[in-house]
Amino acid sequence: MITAGAPHAARLRRALDRARYDQASLEALLGAPDVRLSSDEQRALWAWRARSDREGRAVLARLFLLESPVPLAAARRALGDAGLEAALALALARPRAATLEPRAQIGVHAGLLIAGDLELGPGARRARRDHAGGPTTATILLDRLTVRRPAARALDLGCGGGYLALRLASHATTVWATDVSRRALRYASLNAALNGQETRVRFVTSDRFSALAGEAFDLITGNLPFVISPEARFVFRDAGLRSDGFLASVVRETGRHLVEGGIAQYLGQWVHREEAADVGAEEARLATWVHAAGCDALVIRLERDPVDAYTTRWLAGPERPLSADERARRMARWMAHYRRAGIRAISTGLICLRRRARGRHLFAIEESSAAAPPDGVAIASWFEAR
Repeated sequence: MITAGAPHAARLRRALDRARYDQASLEALLGAPDVRLSSDEQRALWAWRARSDREGRAVLARLFLLESPVPLAAARRALGDAGLEAALALALARPRAATLEPRAQIGVHAGLLIAGDLELGPGARRARRDHAGGPTTATILLDRLTVRRPAARALDLGCGGGYLALRLASHATTVWATDVSRRALRYASLNAALNGQETRVRFVTSDRFSALAGEAFDLITGNLPFVISPEARFVFRDAGLRSDGFLASVVRETGRHLVEGGIAQYLGQWVHREEAADVGAEEARLATWVHAAGCDALVIRLERDPVDAYTTRWLAGPERPLSADERARRMARWMAHYRRAGIRAISTGLICLRRRARGRHLFAIEESSAAAPPDGVAIASWFEAR
């Protein structure tokens, strides 16, 4: 179980800093990812480059990045007695005989130390339902898309391990961060302490806006559990409501929690019930969500996948590779669900809202690419120009 004692977190942070466990040093040691290698091949290469038991950053890279046991004596040299004691007290590692085993990963993202669940713990056959890993590709994408402007109050809705909330703290006076998962919030609290931000971010257990009555913000971000499927396998992934009802419920409610001129940005997915793209029908349906929120909206579509391709991409989650039989069985279940619901394709994109109480609201859908999306500056400029 994760605890978030600030003194332990501060001692661990100092130990990691002494060992040069930072982005530049780790990249110098391991090198950048090689697109020609499979994930297993990349991991093997990094393990080879971090094989030294004498270099602190190499030992800690194996322990916390590659999630591999290391000699206990080497870990003690790398962290020092106080750092090792802090890692044990925070339940981030555990001794076993002459080795130290990881119980969590610690990644470095935009200069922040971010702890999260192991990809899959030793001996585990499947991930926990409340799995709380580090920042995902979607998290990093939303970070890039976020409008970075000074804010008195900001909110990260569905904060997971707190990475986006800590990024908001760089330009917001007060940050709120909510999640329905208590496990995710414990990691988020720990990560705030690891980065010296425990007094800047307020963590609240909340299903969407349920615990935020009467609260309004200048900026809201949300990497929501947006996957549309027949499953409720993972709290962080699966939307849970029929079709795209989860995203619709968040968008409709957002206006009540934005100050005038405030901006909200959500990564999400929405369904199509026609074979070919029908932008008119899509605009009409999404616009009803936005008008209920009393906001202008820019929707940036990043991808549109037929449901078989969509299922192939999202089926597994943070688990060991599925067997051929298990993959086929679950894919058949997902495809039957889409047939019954009349869903032919699913779009992934960013929904940007700006609160405006008066006048005719603007609404636009623009096409982009997940490989080369706009950034927060371009999105802010779109609203300012209108």
